[in-house]
Amino acid sequence: MRASEHEPAADQSNPVAPGVDLKRFEYAWHVRYSEVGHRGLMTLPALVNAFQDCSTFQSEALGIGMAWLKHEKRAWVLTHWHIVVDRYPSLCEKVAVGTFATGFKGAAALRNFYLKDGAGKLIARANSSWAFIDLEKGRPCRPAPCYTDPFGAHEPLELPAEARRVAVPDELTAADPVQVRRGLIDTNEHVNNCQYVQLALDLLPRETAPHALRVDYRRAAVLGDTIYPKLAQTSERTVAALCDADGAPYCVVELA
Repeated sequence: MRASEHEPAADQSNPVAPGVDLKRFEYAWHVRYSEVGHRGLMTLPALVNAFQDCSTFQSEALGIGMAWLKHEKRAWVLTHWHIVVDRYPSLCEKVAVGTFATGFKGAAALRNFYLKDGAGKLIARANSSWAFIDLEKGRPCRPAPCYTDPFGAHEPLELPAEARRVAVPDELTAADPVQVRRGLIDTNEHVNNCQYVQLALDLLPRETAPHALRVDYRRAAVLGDTIYPKLAQTSERTVAALCDADGAPYCVVELA
C-alpha cells in the first residue's frame, strides 16, 4: 500500500488533556525548574522546546504522530522559526502553550504557536515553516490529504513582517568548533532543532534574553559532524552561522 493510500487510525486520546478541538491544540502547566535559568525565568531554548513538544503532542493526539509517519516513510521537517517574546514567565508560573496549522501549499506547511500566562494573555508568539519529506527518496513531496486534513487550517497570529530568509553578514568572527555528540541528536538522527539555538546563545559574550528569534534550518548535522560557528553582532541583532568545514551553513540563527 502506498503512503498516500494509508489512512491513520484516529486516536483521540490525549496525553496532556487539551481542549475539545484538537485542531487548535493547547495545554497548561507550571514552568518547571528545568526550564528556567539562574534568574528564575524560562529560557529561550525551553520556550522552543515547549513549542516543539506541543506540535508533537498534537500530532500524537490526532493519531498521525511519529510512529505512523515512520511507518509511512514520511516526515515533517522544520525549516524556519520566527518567534516574538513579550516576556519570559517565571519559575512555577502557570502558563499554557498552543499550536495550530495555518496553511499547506505544495510540500510546505505553516504552523503558529503561542504561550499564554495564567490570565490568558499572549506572552510569546511564533510562526514556523515545515517541509514534508519522502524519506525513501530523501526529498520534499506534496502530502496527501490524510497527512494534512486532520490539522485543518486557521487564521494566523499577528507577527511582525520578516524577510524570507535570515540575512548573513559578510563579516563574521569564527568561534571554537563543536563536535556533534550523542547528546545533541534527536529521534531523526539529526542535531535537534533547539540545540542550534542553544549553540548560538553559547557564543554570546554575555547572557541575554532575546525578544525575537529567527532561525533558518538549511540542512541537518548528524552524529560525528563538526559544526564551525561564526558570529556577527550589531546594535540591532546578532547572527550566528553554524557551518560545516567549507563554510556552508547547517543553520543560521538571528537574535534581537
